Amino acid sequence: MSSSSTSRADDLKVRTVALAVAAQVWPLLALVGGLLAAALAWMARSGDAVPATMAWVLLVKPAALGMVVGFALHESAHVVVLKRIRTVTHITIERSALRTSVVPEGTMTARQAAVVALAGPSACVAVGAVLWISGLDRSLSWWYLAHIVFLLPFFGDGRALRHGLRAASGQTVEAEGN
Repeated sequence: MSSSSTSRADDLKVRTVALAVAAQVWPLLALVGGLLAAALAWMARSGDAVPATMAWVLLVKPAALGMVVGFALHESAHVVVLKRIRTVTHITIERSALRTSVVPEGTMTARQAAVVALAGPSACVAVGAVLWISGLDRSLSWWYLAHIVFLLPFFGDGRALRHGLRAASGQTVEAEGN
């Protein structure tokens, strides 16, 4: 499965990006939702809360709150920053079998390209840090903190960051996808 949709940068809504991420993994969400529904039905019938608790801790929380919300935040943060760059005219949401990403069209300075690359992983790491430091949910925090790996050079954000940092200060570069 591969698809893309292009919008004017000013018109693209963050909600659209978040929904594209969720739509990418709908089979996983349907499976997890079905298992949770079965566990809740069991709990209602028998009074045994163990399966429902296990479904929440082992399935729903990691899949929905960790993976889907984490990646929706990641890509949405890129879009929030891209929309502030006047020379980015359009943003394409690209979906393939294993990923959803946003690809800007237009030009950016090297500094802007680096900031866009940092935005997605940084937003997730910030949420992970809050979850960890506050003690609110340390197991969930790891799903967000793990986004730091996307700054390694073999991922799109890492490549864009490296390219932006290597480019001369103030030099304009073609917008690269994240």
